[in-house]
Amino acid sequence: MRSRRILITGVSSHWGGRLAEELEQDPEVETIIGVDPAEPTRELERTEYVRVGAQHALLRRIVLAAEIDTVIDTRLIADSAAASPRDVHENNVIGTMNILAACSGGGRDPNPVRKVIFKSSAHYYGAERDDPAFFTEGMQRPHAPATRIERDIVEAERAVRSFGARNAGISVSVLRFVNALGPGIRSSHTSLFSLPIVPCILGFDPRYQFIHEEDIVGVLAHAVREDLDGIYNAAGDGVLALSEVGGLLGKPLVPILPPWGTRLAAMSLRRVGLRVPDE
Repeated sequence: MRSRRILITGVSSHWGGRLAEELEQDPEVETIIGVDPAEPTRELERTEYVRVGAQHALLRRIVLAAEIDTVIDTRLIADSAAASPRDVHENNVIGTMNILAACSGGGRDPNPVRKVIFKSSAHYYGAERDDPAFFTEGMQRPHAPATRIERDIVEAERAVRSFGARNAGISVSVLRFVNALGPGIRSSHTSLFSLPIVPCILGFDPRYQFIHEEDIVGVLAHAVREDLDGIYNAAGDGVLALSEVGGLLGKPLVPILPPWGTRLAAMSLRRVGLRVPDE
């Protein structure tokens, strides 16, 4: 189904704003409504902004009144250093549940929503020493979530899958993106990579996958234009070890974190202003 009447949650975020800009160029898209508690940070021409958070009653009224056929949820926080644990949980779990409730149509038959797209994260899989080299969409994570951000992402995705199971007439896409890079990206990883050295954990050379920010926008727009029911991993080709990243940046790896008690050491570094997320 080609989407024509679209609701974007988190329109003031980098991803929500960029997606709105992209979809504004599509002449087949009739209506774009962007919702967010904060004003959009981009100059949007065709997007109608509504100041609202994840209150399901208000969102449901918008969905029904505007006859929204596609909802794209771009709000997920995948960087634990971006907000407090409580705010991250409220956004990722409670907010997602409220948006899904709004997509149920409020008892109206027929429900105008035909497609829900959830922007998720490859942090869903976690990162343990004995994990497989690559995760495919059909694989389950072999370990329980090790960090709060992982738990929240797993719980949010569980809610999305449950919604899909209860609403067989709605196409549900879950898009798991790896770490984003690009001129518009400000994250814990880009902050660490901007240091004179590349900090690491003693004795470890972890693998990294990246995706360019414009490719993320392209994947989201593709999911709007096509039916991509199910779970999809999104990443650039290949894998880079952290040592290779350092080599490309021309910076040495410096093991500033011990292999044991890493989280406690990371907390100490955060106190002196170094943005080291739990994940």
